[in-house]
Amino acid sequence: MDVKLYGTGRTCKAKLILESIEESFHHKEQVSFTNLTIEHIMPQTITKWWQEHLGEEGDITHDLLLHSLGNITITAYNGELYNLEFIEKKEILINSHLEINKYFENQETWKREDIEKRSLYLAEKVLQIWNYFGNENLINPAKTKVRGTTPKQLKIFGKEYPVKSWRDVLEKTLNVIADLDADKFNDVMEQFPRFISRDEKDFRDTRKLENGVFVNVNLSARDINAFCIKAIETAEIYLEDWQIETTT
Repeated sequence: MDVKLYGTGRTCKAKLILESIEESFHHKEQVSFTNLTIEHIMPQTITKWWQEHLGEEGDITHDLLLHSLGNITITAYNGELYNLEFIEKKEILINSHLEINKYFENQETWKREDIEKRSLYLAEKVLQIWNYFGNENLINPAKTKVRGTTPKQLKIFGKEYPVKSWRDVLEKTLNVIADLDADKFNDVMEQFPRFISRDEKDFRDTRKLENGVFVNVNLSARDINAFCIKAIETAEIYLEDWQIETTT
């Protein structure tokens, strides 16, 4: 689940989902949820250790996956965990009384692929708990096949736009958001400065949007798809109102 699950208006929902997953393990000694809070495994503030651990594209990983289901858990040790290195966090989490945190027992790293793998695992749990949670690809966009595909049509609010590449999808999506609500577009730009800027020199390869803002297109198809999802969430557009038809 790559959709944002933390922040204004979302934290309570995220905690409900995580608590429901914990209950689904049917542990005979259920713990109280009253003193539990949400913890980000990859922390909200990146330290030098985390920058090195995440690697060359760590900034993009942080922007796209920080608040995703795969990167959050529940714990009463939030203050102790804070910005610890992963191995230190792991030792605290696996010794908790929560089944959901036993997942980290065999984890030696916490990089993009690890976060996405846990997202898949927890999304399956969500679908088992709630038999119908909407379109499965909306619950878990990571399952949407992107690599090796070529977009041919983008549909937003039922209106169809011909596209020939993932860069076209990104450009058109952001143009629609900007046309729809300039304030929401500014929110996207503020939250994702590594993707959108008023200064063309901020990026190596760009496209200029209709409002004069520049978007970073030096991205993989997977990153473009993930960023588009983040952008439409930030603009408060429902995922089902944004659809892509592709060819392989």
